[in-house]
Amino acid sequence: MTEINQGSSKTAEEWCGNSTEMSLHQGIKINSVLDKERLDSPTTIDSQALREIDQEYLCWGDTVHYQERPIIVTGCKGGLVFDDEGKSYIDTGMWHSSCNFGYRNPEIESEVTKQLHTLPQANGDFLHREKLLIAKQVVDAMYERTGVKGRVSFNVGGALVVEDALKIIRKNTRKNKVAVMMGGYHGRSLGTLNLSSSHRYRQYFNEFSERAVMFPFANCAQCFYEKERETCDLYCESMIRKAFSNEFYGIASETSSEVGAIVVEPCQGRGYTIPPRDFFKGFISELRQKHGLLVFDDEIQVGMYRTGKLFAFEHFGFVPDIITLSKSFTNGLSPVSLVWAREDLVAPDFFTPGHAHSNFANHPLGTAAALATWRYMLAQDYERSVPAKGLYFLSKLKELQARHSCVYSVDGLGLILNMVFADEKGIPYKGSAKLAASIAQDNDFIWKDQSWRMILQTGGYDLNVLKFAPYLDISYEEIDCTIGVLDQVLHKLDILLCPTPETAGAI
Repeated sequence: MTEINQGSSKTAEEWCGNSTEMSLHQGIKINSVLDKERLDSPTTIDSQALREIDQEYLCWGDTVHYQERPIIVTGCKGGLVFDDEGKSYIDTGMWHSSCNFGYRNPEIESEVTKQLHTLPQANGDFLHREKLLIAKQVVDAMYERTGVKGRVSFNVGGALVVEDALKIIRKNTRKNKVAVMMGGYHGRSLGTLNLSSSHRYRQYFNEFSERAVMFPFANCAQCFYEKERETCDLYCESMIRKAFSNEFYGIASETSSEVGAIVVEPCQGRGYTIPPRDFFKGFISELRQKHGLLVFDDEIQVGMYRTGKLFAFEHFGFVPDIITLSKSFTNGLSPVSLVWAREDLVAPDFFTPGHAHSNFANHPLGTAAALATWRYMLAQDYERSVPAKGLYFLSKLKELQARHSCVYSVDGLGLILNMVFADEKGIPYKGSAKLAASIAQDNDFIWKDQSWRMILQTGGYDLNVLKFAPYLDISYEEIDCTIGVLDQVLHKLDILLCPTPETAGAI
């Protein structure tokens, strides 16, 4: 368990530390050559040997080692994850919304098992049943909701399918640049790093000559323009329109534009930031009509009923020209992903064979997982249940906000929710979400006579936002358990961030 020194005056940043300053060995003695006998049986190898492998053999360039001591996962079910020490974790983020329908969902998993014994592999140059059926399901769903006919193609993972969307934009507009929102996240491949907001992701890889034009998002808890929502009249939205209104602002003139599309996440995955419902309508309509921009909607973290609608854009009064789906598209069972585009943008005589390809893009295990996931999803009543559960979850978060001085605001749309840590003036507690996640993951908490730990997702411009995206089948009792454990986490966080004479030394 993480030990927190009593009466410590360390700041949140000092508690969290800096990932680049982390000890490379974390107190574990590294053997240059691991004992062969300890490695012969993968099922019996002990945890210490596994951690030694991590220290000696893995590149640490991924996101695992943001944590000092990552969990070694041995099982999962529903909304829970289990580790090699027998600990149970409530997963409040479901692998960054990759498993909207729960870990080990038996109805989805059984279909993938069947596929494994019938057609587990197939050359991507051929067709197979599952690919065709899931394509029809998605195209039909979009048509039913928007009246717009489209076509789909597949790829592997979110970043590559976003790059496919960029190909469609370039082919149709003959322009390389797009506009995006500050705080947006669209991947970390070299192509998608042009779109993702954080400079930190690009800083090691030299210049990005086609980096997107970035506009402030309607992040009302941390407004770029330092406005108040009650009186701002959506100032940020008007500034996007203004940027295109005069050639001397450097983006567009009356007859031309340097960008071919506007890329949006209806609710941002970086901090699960939920904008006002009327944020998108005005500027999207104007940029389309006056400047011919396409609208690319990245639904990878927020689609598949996460917000209570099949597609998150349905809440915000616009219809996109291009959509991407990944993560929960297969409920996390495969990296197969999908891009939908308007029929005219990808017509067979225009977007001809060879424009897009990836060897495993049409993998039959992945398309089977996607088809089973889609059918399971449509068989549920998520358009009713998700908003109801979301309102209940949000009401409980508001109760925690009233009890804990470190919580500045909470927000939610369906089962995508957030909690912002700041002082009473709205000044962020920098690094506080990372600290909360460490407390939750490294300590045991008792709720109804059972021991729990918790996986918290962090975000926000100052790492001061917790992101909640539980699985959509979560029960009200499970929400209560989540809130009960989170209450205890916030109690510890309060003592560190907002100590009082009564709480000093209480941890």
